[in-house]
Amino acid sequence: MKSHGWILCISFAWVVYFSQVTTTHAQQEKTQIPASKISELDAKLEESKKARSTARKKLALKRVLRSAESLLEANQTASNRFQVLHVVFRGQQALLGVDDSSSNRKAFLKTCHQLAMAPQEYAALRLDADLLLSQADLAKKGADSLERAAALRPLVERYKDTDVEAKVLRIAMLMALEFGDARLIGHLKQVIAERFAGDPEMINFQRDKLAGQVFGAPFIGRFELSDGKILQCPLDILGATTAFYFWSTKDDGMADIEELAAAWKQVKPEDAARLKFVSCNLDDLPDGGESILRKLGLDWPAIKLPGGQNHPIYKTYVRRHPGVNIVSPTGYAAIFLSGGRRSRGYERNLQSMMARVWTQPRYTSQLQSVIAGEHLVVDPAGEFDPAQPLEWKASAESQKKKALPLKRTGESVPVDKLKSIQACFLQTPFRYRASVDEVRARYKKADDLCRDTIAKHPKANDLWIVRNRRIVALLGLWRVDRNQSDLDAAVSEAQSLLDQGFPAGTDLLARYCLAHQKLRVENAMPGYGKPEKVISEFVQEFGDEPPPLVFSAAAILSLGAGERILHERYRKRFLENDHGNPSNWIATSFFLNRYHRYWLYHPPFVAGWTYGRRQGHFLATGKPEDAKRMLKAELKTIEGKPFRIPKDTLGKWTVISFAAQADAHRLLLGTMKFAENRPFKDVNLFAAYLDDNAERIKSAMVEKKIKNEFSKLLVPGGMKNPIVQKLGILAEDERNNVLILRPDGSIAVSMSGLTMKHQKDNVIKNVIEWHDEKAVDKVIADGNLDEAKRLAFGLAPKPDPTDADSNKKSKPVPISVPHLRSRAKVYMAMKDWKSAYEDIQETYLQVNSKAGWLSMRTQELEETEKLKAEVLRQLEKANSN
Repeated sequence: MKSHGWILCISFAWVVYFSQVTTTHAQQEKTQIPASKISELDAKLEESKKARSTARKKLALKRVLRSAESLLEANQTASNRFQVLHVVFRGQQALLGVDDSSSNRKAFLKTCHQLAMAPQEYAALRLDADLLLSQADLAKKGADSLERAAALRPLVERYKDTDVEAKVLRIAMLMALEFGDARLIGHLKQVIAERFAGDPEMINFQRDKLAGQVFGAPFIGRFELSDGKILQCPLDILGATTAFYFWSTKDDGMADIEELAAAWKQVKPEDAARLKFVSCNLDDLPDGGESILRKLGLDWPAIKLPGGQNHPIYKTYVRRHPGVNIVSPTGYAAIFLSGGRRSRGYERNLQSMMARVWTQPRYTSQLQSVIAGEHLVVDPAGEFDPAQPLEWKASAESQKKKALPLKRTGESVPVDKLKSIQACFLQTPFRYRASVDEVRARYKKADDLCRDTIAKHPKANDLWIVRNRRIVALLGLWRVDRNQSDLDAAVSEAQSLLDQGFPAGTDLLARYCLAHQKLRVENAMPGYGKPEKVISEFVQEFGDEPPPLVFSAAAILSLGAGERILHERYRKRFLENDHGNPSNWIATSFFLNRYHRYWLYHPPFVAGWTYGRRQGHFLATGKPEDAKRMLKAELKTIEGKPFRIPKDTLGKWTVISFAAQADAHRLLLGTMKFAENRPFKDVNLFAAYLDDNAERIKSAMVEKKIKNEFSKLLVPGGMKNPIVQKLGILAEDERNNVLILRPDGSIAVSMSGLTMKHQKDNVIKNVIEWHDEKAVDKVIADGNLDEAKRLAFGLAPKPDPTDADSNKKSKPVPISVPHLRSRAKVYMAMKDWKSAYEDIQETYLQVNSKAGWLSMRTQELEETEKLKAEVLRQLEKANSN
């Protein structure tokens, strides 16, 4: 009875609570200030500003202000009172223009403070008051330009995700330029790149205000082709480099296109498949210049640009012609802020374009494969099983039932036919090495086999397996050849799959295909549209807990829509929900690949040595991958004994270099000394060969005169071992792949040969030392100063005072930046400001030198400067006492 009493009391309490909430809400609705009254006030304010004499204007403004203040007094709890307060703000601002009295200024500032407290929904109304108060307070304190610029950062953050965020960024950028604060300018450029990269207004703003620079932006536009079809960018052009050629028949334009046509005919067909030209004539020709292209022997698609040079795309992305605008395989264009024409002939220019990193076959092949959805039908964990195809194992329904096999009956598609279709799709990483001709042939064969199977087994209960593979083949052909009829056929097949039926959750590919089409319809994304609704609805089709691959598909769709924020959001959700299911391996390795991450938003532009240095710097950074992963695998020592991960790696850092050749050890040579000098002796190095023939490896080592500096491991099954798919091993025939395991057995980073091929620094050292610094940070935060001292002074030993008195002149062991900065932090915790300053000053000099070498302000420099400023402040305070 007592428990029933409690239940009744609790129930009654909830009823009372919800009743109060409802009543409060109703009261707020009742106390809303009528929109008509606010509009009337606004109209009177505008009318008062038109008064001819100063006296009349002053009188009229005061009348409006009195009416507004009376309305506010009568509606103090109305949620829309800030609209009236904004009328007061504007009225007082106008009044100051005719009567700059002390009382008026005081009243105006009071209103500014009240308006600045408005919630986010009224951000547009409070912005001017916020700006005024911020700069007025700083001016009162006598702040210099750097301090005024620094105050803009929190202001920008305050308006994040509001309707006026872009406006605030533009205001802040103009003020930063006026102050000459390069640091703030760089920060704002990064914010714009992350949040408004594809906004035409923001692109034009940067072009007009940031002269002499190059930045990247997604090439977003909807174009009509000469045949009446639509080209939706970047969705339709992902996966291969696209060269948009803007030209005119006027002003010697014909001579330019004739020169380009002659140079293009010299390009080999296999190279031409990696660089797709699109013609953009500026003369408003009825056929978009297609007839001229065909006479010159060019099969390029021709875009119609109504208005020519007045077309928004030309004014935003181009502003010069004739010339080629390159768009990367991920849909990003390089925006040039200065003019200039090509300095070399087209023949040399085309050779240069073909040699760029963003046109390399293995890079573009992986992009095309993932975007086409091959990873949604190719099982990375083993051979194709008709009773457990990948779509079923990856579905949320299957994972709940622990992937129970599907029932096959006499009405099922024959196994041999399913396996013939599946054989058309290559396993990674071999898919990325296949030529364009082979890939195209495999897609076409899969399409033919699927159509034949559908025709012969129209009522099969597992026909969805066939339809899914036909969808992938058609999407793949669309990516390779950009023939929209392939996309149309894929959309039709996707609809047939949904109409015929399928096991729960196996409709991912079909809905992914249909989402492409929804993003391409005229009203979904006209120019810089808002595709969030389309992609959100796609995700919602899979319930409250979609399987991880749904988020991966949403991330790819977001990339096709030119939506960086959306892409990062869904990428993060995928990685957070990926708990090691083999179905996710290919997508996981793709999203974590540093090389792809670097070029995802990078403009297709390089000039001078700094670009190579910056790429190498990013690829070798010590920051770990954006995922929490454990690796369970069993390899063999070269003596044939089992090597179990993580069991045999726990307690120490483990670095494993994977390679197909007998020189898997080569990458480790530069790390040997680093491992030997570690004071805690906590790094083990292993060379792993993607081969299980020990004698063959030993013979190759003898032949190449390789010494036994490292422990040797064999990978059973070589490239067929699941570890290849788990870690995303790529380009192992060209460069070593690197795996770094933390002492607890988790993966710090796994880097493909594609990444290692282009990084210039010792990434192994960088990753381990990054973790060293974080470990010191953690124990300091936990208040464990003794442990902080042990770690920091062990990694960066304090100079021995007796060395100065010794006659021995040994070369001091250099201390790395993370270790030096960690020691400075420990000195700060000890309040030894003099020692802290010595260390942080040396840290700053090294970090600043590296930034100069890169010709860019790094995030590390920003953080080190803040730390140095704090140490200096505390040192001055201590000295003054």
